[in-house]
Amino acid sequence: MNDQADPAMPAFVPLPERSFYEQEFAGSAIVVSLAEPDRGVVDEVGRVATSLARVGAPLVLVVGTGSPDGASRLVELLTAVVGRPPAVLAGVGSSALDVDRLADLWLAVHASPSVVVPVPAGQEAVVAADLATAVRAIKVVFTDPAGGWGDPPRSFADVTEPASGYREGLADRQGGLLVPSVERALAGGVVNANLCRARDLDRELFTFDGTGTLFTRGGYLRLDRLRVDDLPAVEALFDQGVQAGVLKPRSRHEVARLAVTGLGARVNGGDHLAGVVSLEREPYRAESVGEVVSLYAVSRFSAAGAGGLLVDGLLAQAAEEGLRAVFAVTVSDLAAAFFTRKGFVEVGPDEVPAAKWVDYDPERRAVARIFLRPVGDGF
Repeated sequence: MNDQADPAMPAFVPLPERSFYEQEFAGSAIVVSLAEPDRGVVDEVGRVATSLARVGAPLVLVVGTGSPDGASRLVELLTAVVGRPPAVLAGVGSSALDVDRLADLWLAVHASPSVVVPVPAGQEAVVAADLATAVRAIKVVFTDPAGGWGDPPRSFADVTEPASGYREGLADRQGGLLVPSVERALAGGVVNANLCRARDLDRELFTFDGTGTLFTRGGYLRLDRLRVDDLPAVEALFDQGVQAGVLKPRSRHEVARLAVTGLGARVNGGDHLAGVVSLEREPYRAESVGEVVSLYAVSRFSAAGAGGLLVDGLLAQAAEEGLRAVFAVTVSDLAAAFFTRKGFVEVGPDEVPAAKWVDYDPERRAVARIFLRPVGDGF
């Protein structure tokens, strides 16, 4: 579910979700465009600034000022919320992006955890795109009163696929400047761009579901073998899957055993894990069959195809090992629908190796659904 956030919703982000994104953003600059903000938006920006400062991620706020004291008001309010005044760098517009002014910006970013760049009203998106490119930001966030693209907002959009309709859907936003600003930032090397309402900024950046639309240039995720230093993140993802009722509980040794041969979907531009999967072979080697186990992806990344990427990688792995088929057991209707879309066929419990059911929880087995897919030529 990715509906626009209710403005009356309490400003609360679960700690595991905030920690996930703090780790992803650590040490990387983030640029945000804002129209002249009211106190509620400043409070929202303050929460974002506090989280980013905690992990050494510089925050550059490009603020449209309709009045001469607009930037001063923002600095005053933000100082009260964060406890430390941001740096202010005036005169940095798209028409003034010379090397000297950019050097001043780079110095300001390193002198303060946040920088306010006041610009003429209506130019926020254009300047934010150019500054995000100039500081090699990992992310730029464009805020807009209408929020993300679509109703409800689509979680992801790839700007290399304009036929998706995002250009037409956003054509009138911000005087027609929003779409070219998004595309220019991504073409300039910014890893991704978000579009959301200003009052949803904290939830857009630090929750798994987000509130708006995340724009990328090409795929947002890549597939890799898991590494030993991934184990804490794998355990955290596994715990989330158990809490969500998607994965069955396992011991730490069992999780580590699965991680040894597992695959991870990583966020491009970093090493952060968005999802994991493993192929269990040992109990089923006599039948040349493998089992899909511990398939779990953070909900937002499911819209980016994390689950499909993981299963495709696992099927390729099974083919390389000469397996005849892979199967999956789930108690989740959503997972069942996913496996069906990926070409798995629902079968009875007797159509998978008997070893699967040794010491299996009888209550779970009573509601479990089994899905089978041939590998290569298959059966």
